[in-house]
Amino acid sequence: MNLYEKIRQALADKYIKSEDVARILALGLESGKNVLLWGPGGHGKSEMVAAALAAVAKEEEIFVQSFGEGLDEATLWGGLNFRKLEEDKILEYFPENSFLARSYAVFEEMFDAPATVLLALKDTLTARKLRKGAQVFPMATKVVIGITNRDPEEIADLGPAAAALVERFPLQLKVNWPAYKSADYLDLFKKVAPRLPGADLNGTMGVLAELVAKAGDGNGSRPISPRSAVYALGVVKAAAALRGDGLVHKEDLVDLKFIDGLERLAENIRQELDAAYERAAAEGRIREAETKLRSLISEFSAAGGSPIKLLQAARRFLNLQDEVANLKVTDGLTERRKQLREAVATKAAECQRLALENTRA
Repeated sequence: MNLYEKIRQALADKYIKSEDVARILALGLESGKNVLLWGPGGHGKSEMVAAALAAVAKEEEIFVQSFGEGLDEATLWGGLNFRKLEEDKILEYFPENSFLARSYAVFEEMFDAPATVLLALKDTLTARKLRKGAQVFPMATKVVIGITNRDPEEIADLGPAAAALVERFPLQLKVNWPAYKSADYLDLFKKVAPRLPGADLNGTMGVLAELVAKAGDGNGSRPISPRSAVYALGVVKAAAALRGDGLVHKEDLVDLKFIDGLERLAENIRQELDAAYERAAAEGRIREAETKLRSLISEFSAAGGSPIKLLQAARRFLNLQDEVANLKVTDGLTERRKQLREAVATKAAECQRLALENTRA
């Protein structure tokens, strides 16, 4: 299994929509080019990088550094040699304790650090060595993976140090979902649900996916993040467990109001739940009728040329036609019900025609 396949499989086992992340990380590691992953929080950037590196590198080869306003050069370069400073009045660091001594470096929220730190980092990445006065330390790092929630264009506005540092990351990817529909959240839930403790979801995954999608705007500008969606999944499983029930029921979804981004569902969540469950029930009724149609078609095929059996099959089709016509469905399923009714009517007419033809014979 090559490098890309190892990373792709490691991510596919735990995450959805991870193909581009796997590809860019594989390209970076293979070519030795630095990678920048950016995009809204809650999409698993850090977790996917950790999983990818764990699949292809040893733990001692990896260095993870959290950036922020409190990060200074001493911390970045492995700590200040206070003895040297005190005794010889020389400013030196312990770079052997920093990312410079590791093969792979991961910088979390990289562009939140002060500009002076970003400038020093840019110079070191360019020279591929630490140069501080008389102290020189070669950089053993093959690839640096930067992670940030900020858009590269926004980063450039932070100043020349940040803009120049962005240029040291030629491979860049915005990590988000193309869409945030109920089907997308459902794919996520199917992937993570087996790993979450708590009650059995009892068929509520689709309902929960629909609610989460509705809580966002659906087009990606203000969606519920995948992380929050997973939190929601865990909450409803825990809510059922708190009731002492092994199965999730409708009332457990009311606790979604405690999840960030889902608060506005608090007032009308029961109404939303009722509508969602009705749509799920209607979908079930349609599927049941479609199953009956397939069964009747099998009976029709076995009728052969018997006029009696063909008329009996026609009667069953006509009964199913009446049943489908009276089927209670929601607005989104009316066209599907119409198509099903027409298919049943066509089969009923076909049975009657063949019965008549075989009777004449």
